[in-house]
Amino acid sequence: MRRTLLVFIACAFMATPGFAGPTNGTGYDGGQVYYSRISGYYAGSGGEFTIRSDGGRGLLLSNAAYDPKTRGEDGNPESFQTFCVEMAEYVTQPMEVWVSTANVDGSPGSHAWQGGTGAGDDLNPQTAYLYYHFATGSLSNYNYGASRSTSAGHLQNAIWFLEGEIGGVSGQAATWVQDAVSATGVAYGAYNPSGSATWGDTIGPVRVLQTYWEGERKQDQLYVVIPAPGAIVLAGIGITLVGYLRGRRMV
Repeated sequence: MRRTLLVFIACAFMATPGFAGPTNGTGYDGGQVYYSRISGYYAGSGGEFTIRSDGGRGLLLSNAAYDPKTRGEDGNPESFQTFCVEMAEYVTQPMEVWVSTANVDGSPGSHAWQGGTGAGDDLNPQTAYLYYHFATGSLSNYNYGASRSTSAGHLQNAIWFLEGEIGGVSGQAATWVQDAVSATGVAYGAYNPSGSATWGDTIGPVRVLQTYWEGERKQDQLYVVIPAPGAIVLAGIGITLVGYLRGRRMV
């Protein structure tokens, strides 16, 4: 039993971020990644982007919340599909990832690096709503097939509009923006299985991935968080420790 306990403790240390974070220190290390764009899955300079492990320090994020249509699409089982938050930021290879878990003022939420102004800006709940539906395979009228660039372009524009990066949208992008505006404050059972909460002005389980390389800030992208970081490891430590202590008392 002692050996098992030591293994769980070692895993906990490995899962703990090795630094305070590149912004206000609120968040956690998402690892090191490569980005790619699958042919037919993107439009213009935006998403869909594919985040995958670089084979080195590696991706530390679970894609368990993602639908089979939005994960592993590049043949890498750990990868997932995402979109850009900003227009004036760029990707590079590889990138370090930090999952933001606070607003600019430090309150619970998530925020982008610069927001086009250098100050940073909080994630719009309507952006979170649309991306959550996309990631879970339930965004209405999104073409999840192999030729989905048109849908990807509309969703990217909707996100950029909601984040204040572009001045207007049309077509399906405008429809999604209206859906997201209407949905804030409407009961949303799929987000809260108990059905007791509303999406409201929250960002649900969606967080901003702040990316950087060699101290230079790169593109902000989106991620659906589940399970909570370290929750499985901590639960394992707790269960193992309880069993160990019970065994000690029985001796």
